[in-house]
Amino acid sequence: MLIGIGLGPGNPDLLTLGAVRTLKESRKVFVPGKMAEKLVEPYAKAQILDFPMIQDKVELKKLWDENARIVALEAKNGLVSFAVIGDPNMFSTFSHLKRTIQENHPEIEIMTIPGVSSITAQAARTNTSIDSSFVVSDGSPVETKIILKSKHPQDSRRTLIDEGFNEFIFAQRLFMENELVTDVIPETGDYFSLLVAKRTKLDTEDKRIVYFVGAGPGNPKYITVKGRELLGSADFVMYAGSLVNPVVLNYVRGEKLDSFGMKLEEIADVLSKKVDEGKTVVRLHSGDPSLYGAIIEQMDILKKRNIAVEIIPGVTSLFAAAAALKTQLTINGITETLIITRPAGITLEKDSIRELSRHNATMAIYLGTDKLRSIMDSVECPRETPAAVVYHASWEDELVITGTVGDIADKVEAKGIERSAMIIIGNVLTPENYRRSHLYG
Repeated sequence: MLIGIGLGPGNPDLLTLGAVRTLKESRKVFVPGKMAEKLVEPYAKAQILDFPMIQDKVELKKLWDENARIVALEAKNGLVSFAVIGDPNMFSTFSHLKRTIQENHPEIEIMTIPGVSSITAQAARTNTSIDSSFVVSDGSPVETKIILKSKHPQDSRRTLIDEGFNEFIFAQRLFMENELVTDVIPETGDYFSLLVAKRTKLDTEDKRIVYFVGAGPGNPKYITVKGRELLGSADFVMYAGSLVNPVVLNYVRGEKLDSFGMKLEEIADVLSKKVDEGKTVVRLHSGDPSLYGAIIEQMDILKKRNIAVEIIPGVTSLFAAAAALKTQLTINGITETLIITRPAGITLEKDSIRELSRHNATMAIYLGTDKLRSIMDSVECPRETPAAVVYHASWEDELVITGTVGDIADKVEAKGIERSAMIIIGNVLTPENYRRSHLYG
């Protein structure tokens, strides 16, 4: 058996009785450095294992594997301790050693004895109290949240799922009588309960696949749960430049790369290389990748390289714009038809906006803000027909401009909006004389 022992913040008086007893009973004690060795010295002779701070991942893995082998070999023959400053389960060398042993030597039983951490030690030394929520971080992404006094754990669980957490453990009265530790989350807990939530990696191993994920219209809360889970579990995320709200990228824990300025072949080469390296790979597009996302070309190349693809849909900016305008895009008695199109440009030689405008339907025009005046000049509908432009729909700097076909260009130009906006034309913007929906009888 292997026991990880917390030695506390550095003062020998702050070792727990359990830590002292286990050190004395251990047939072998390992430590990661001289400070820990000194604290252990009154109770046991310790062997220092070297854990160098090097950047070479291959060499580093060899060293961790070797240290894990040394400790596991001793632990097979009796009680062995690995003692660390602070608590063995908080930002500790032992945590990584434990994972390595579990991977390489799963037959070894592992337990821990908690120690006073630097977090509570600082409260004592600075004469401060921790009586409300606080964050402890080493600068890496937050993968674990602990809710103390979890009296309504199921309610907390539902909220945390929305934040991208997907693994939960409920604990109550730890190290007391009637202790409870379970992954079946109850509806209620008492004052001495807590809920541990983790973001764990999705099971995407051994899959040669690229996930095309829709980031949604901009608001980071509008991405799908599946999309956010993939961002959190991906080793590599290539995103579509400034079209993706930087706040959405906060969900990414792995490597990130902006594809702005890259050619199709370069994009496909990078995605393929990361897949070949065994990485979980996400291609992140704004809105929904199936609308003006230019994904077919990318997928064709990947499929020729025997790489599968999966599309995770997203909320398109059109629907976020409709929400901002507080209207429906189809209304009984006004129009049952929605036309989605775009103007001619670098990638489109000729558009059909003039012809499509004759259908008296709602028109949603993507990628046309810089051509707004020519669009309004070309549509064949009355000049008083309602029109709207929504800039950065759902972003913090969202701007809604309403008017008519005759004056919307003047209004938008006055605001200096030239890109990243959705254009909507149609009587659904100012609905009058609509018929009641049959849904309500």
